Amino acid sequence: MAEGDFLVPKAAGERRPYHYTRGAGTNDNSLQVNVTTSNNEIDQWSERANYSRYLYYSRLRREMNPADDILLIPPHCIPNDFFYPNFITSVDGKQGSIVTIFALWNTMMGTSLLSMPWAMENAGAVPAVVLLTVVAGISFYTAYRILEVYESNASSSMTDLAVLCKRLLGRWAQWLAVIFSALILLGASIVYWILLSNFLFHTVDYMHSVIVHDNSTIVGNATDFYCPDDSPTTDTDPDSEQDTFHKYWALHRTVPLFLVIILGPIACIRSPTFFTKFNSLGTLSVLYLAVFVFSKWSKYGINVTFTDTTSPIYIPLWKDSFPALAGMLSMAFFIHNCLVTIMKNNRVKRNNRRDLGIAFIFVALTYFIIGGVFYLIFPLDKNCIQDNFLNNFHSFDVWAFTARIFLFFQILSVFPLIVYILRVQVIYAVTKKEPNMVQTVVSNSVIITICVCFAIFLPHIGSIIRFSGAFCGLVYLFFLPICLYLRWQQNMNTLTNSSMFWHILLLLVGLSNFILQFTFSE
Repeated sequence: MAEGDFLVPKAAGERRPYHYTRGAGTNDNSLQVNVTTSNNEIDQWSERANYSRYLYYSRLRREMNPADDILLIPPHCIPNDFFYPNFITSVDGKQGSIVTIFALWNTMMGTSLLSMPWAMENAGAVPAVVLLTVVAGISFYTAYRILEVYESNASSSMTDLAVLCKRLLGRWAQWLAVIFSALILLGASIVYWILLSNFLFHTVDYMHSVIVHDNSTIVGNATDFYCPDDSPTTDTDPDSEQDTFHKYWALHRTVPLFLVIILGPIACIRSPTFFTKFNSLGTLSVLYLAVFVFSKWSKYGINVTFTDTTSPIYIPLWKDSFPALAGMLSMAFFIHNCLVTIMKNNRVKRNNRRDLGIAFIFVALTYFIIGGVFYLIFPLDKNCIQDNFLNNFHSFDVWAFTARIFLFFQILSVFPLIVYILRVQVIYAVTKKEPNMVQTVVSNSVIITICVCFAIFLPHIGSIIRFSGAFCGLVYLFFLPICLYLRWQQNMNTLTNSSMFWHILLLLVGLSNFILQFTFSE
C-alpha cells in the first residue's frame, strides 16, 4: 500500500472461505470427487471441504459458548486472503459510506506524506499542481474500472483483485498480482525500516542532548529549520562528532543494526492481531503532522518568490526532475490491490463509486495541504528540503521530536504486520501451506537483511518510493485494471476500437512514468 496499511482477521461469524466457489449446478452437501477431475477441480473440492469444516466448528462454537475461543481458528492459521483493511463494521459486517471513505483514505495515506514536499520541490510549481491532479485522476479512473468489473462479477468467492484477475484473465494474471503485491510490501518494509532507524536515532539523540548539554540552549533553538547538507551536527553526519556516544550511535551505520534487536523477535510473532490494535495511531499521526505544519506556518509565514532567481526561496515554475513526483504519486494513490476487499463491505453498493471519488479527493487535498504548505513555508533554500521533511528539524525540536515518537510507535506496530502478510503471501503461494517456524525465521531474516542493507547503503526513501511506485504502479495502476476492463468489455460485447486506443495510450503513460525515473539523478 500506500503504502500502505493494515489488516485484521474477520471475526468467526464473518469469515468467508478464501477461495470457496459454488460449482454451477452442484449440491454443496455432496462432496463426491470424480477420480477423472482435473487438478483445478480437485483444488475447488479441497477448498469446499475446508469451508465445510470451518462451518462445522463455527456452528459448534455458537452452540457451546460464542464467547469461548476454544474452537476459534487461530489467527496464524488463517491464510492472508482472510485479512482485510482495518475499519469499523457493524454487527452485520457492513459499514456505511462515511466509514468506507475513511477506510479508503486511511489505507492510501502513508509514508509518501513525509516525502511530498521533497517531491514537489523536484517538480516545480506548475508540475506539482498538475501532476498531483492528473495522477489522482488516473488512479481514480483505474480504481473505478476495477470496481465496475468487480460489481459485474461479484460472488462470495471474489475476495480480492488477484481472484478477479484469475477469473477474467487467467492464472498468469493472478500470479502477476501476487508477485507485485509482494514487491509493494517489500518496498514498504524497506521504507519503514529506514524511517524507524531515523526516528530511533533522533529520539535517542534528543535524550542524550538533554542529559549532556545545556537545556536552555536546546529550548532556545527548538523551532529552527536547518539544511542538513550544510549542518555539522550529528543529525545527519555522525562522523563529525568524535565523542564515544556518536561513534556507536550513528544514523546510517549502527542504528539500523540496533533496530534488529527490537524488531527481529517481534517480526517472528505468528499472530498479527496484537499489532492491529494500534492502527488508529496512523490517523493521529496525520492529524498531528497537519497541526505541526500549520504551527510552523503561523510562525514563519509563506516564503516564496517566483521571479528572483537569486533568492534562496525561489521556486521555479518547472524542473526537469518532475518525474520524481509522478513516481511517488503512483504509490501515494495506491489502493487498487485491496479495493475489492474494502468495497464489498459497503452497505449501500450504489454508493461505491461516489465514496471512492470522495476518498480520492480527500487524499489529494491532504497531500496538497500538508506537503504543499511545508513546501511554501520553508524559509531556507528550497533545495534543502529532505525526502523526509522531519529531517529539516534538529533532534531537539520539540514538535519534530513528538512527531517522531508518534510515527515510531505507529510504524513499529505496522512493520511486523507487513512482514507477516508478505511472508504468508509468498510461502502460501509456493507451498499452499502456512509458514512453519523455520520458514518464518528464514523469510524474516531475508526481509530484514534487505531492509538493513538499504538503511545503511541507500537510505533515501524518496528514491525508493518513486521507483517502487512507478514500477508496481505500472502493473497495479495501469496494466491489470486496463486488461480487466478491456476483457470485461469483450465479454459484454461492448469493446470498441476507440476504447482500445485510449486505454493502450493510458498504459503507455504508465510505462513512460517508469522509464522517466531513470532519466535524472537526485
